Amino acid sequence: MILIDDGSGEAYSHIFRETISKFGCYVLTHSVNKGKGRAIKTAIDFVLENFPDALGIVTIDADGQHTYEDTIKCLEAFLKSPDSLVLRVRVFEENVPLRSKFGNLLTRDVLGAFTGMAISDTQTGLRVIPYHWLRTLFELEGERYEFEMNMLLQAKEDGIAILEVPITTIYLDDNQSSHFHAIRDSIRIYAVFFKYIVSSVFSFLVDIVVFTILVSLFKGVSLESITLASVMSRAVSSVTNFLINHKLAFKAGNSLSWVKYFSLVVIQIFLSSVLVTLLSSWWTFPITGIKILVDGFLFFLSYYIQKTFVFDGGKR
Repeated sequence: MILIDDGSGEAYSHIFRETISKFGCYVLTHSVNKGKGRAIKTAIDFVLENFPDALGIVTIDADGQHTYEDTIKCLEAFLKSPDSLVLRVRVFEENVPLRSKFGNLLTRDVLGAFTGMAISDTQTGLRVIPYHWLRTLFELEGERYEFEMNMLLQAKEDGIAILEVPITTIYLDDNQSSHFHAIRDSIRIYAVFFKYIVSSVFSFLVDIVVFTILVSLFKGVSLESITLASVMSRAVSSVTNFLINHKLAFKAGNSLSWVKYFSLVVIQIFLSSVLVTLLSSWWTFPITGIKILVDGFLFFLSYYIQKTFVFDGGKR
């Protein structure tokens, strides 16, 4: 057993000393609080250095929610599928504290909307992780609670199967022992989504304004005029969008990212033009409104492609 003392201080040091003398635990200490993500990475680094023959590791939160029986059930599931990431997922019953239920359900729905991943509990701390994947996780971005969300996104990118073990949750004193800060840590978890949305909305508004001006200058609505307006407006907004996503939202990519990105832009322009033209011929609705609906749909598709292919850091 490896315990991470994440800056608990001298007042709690006797607890860690007792685990060493009584149970032979390994205790790794941070002089200051560095966050849950960094604590897990510290343990991962220790395992990689000292246990090369391990099949995997189990991460367990220290807030009393996880039982020995829960851990054994997750280990049994892992041993049947040792290349998978096993999650012990909570059953959100009536006695679950509101902040825990709301935060988890919201995160689950956001993750599903953006990635298509059907994860029942995105914030569970009881996880069984295969050994061969530890090096990737050690280098994964995220030092605090966002690390666990990034782990799920990375699992999808790396093709790691996710297995869920549903178990009823224990909450002590309405989960007051949890250090999860509803607003601050939720912002960290959703950071990549927020940055992408801000970048896309800004570029989207530029695109719409330029498109509307150009269409008003052209006479008649045709595939040619809509395509030309789409190309010109997208040329103005796409360069800005690429730079923002590359430097701010995904913070990843390589020398080929610009080629992949602008190839995606060309495909989006074609799809947008065809769909807007078809819908405008069937639907008596302002053409700008039709374009907003069409590009809104392409927005979600573009996020997935950029996250998994364009700005993947050269992994694929």
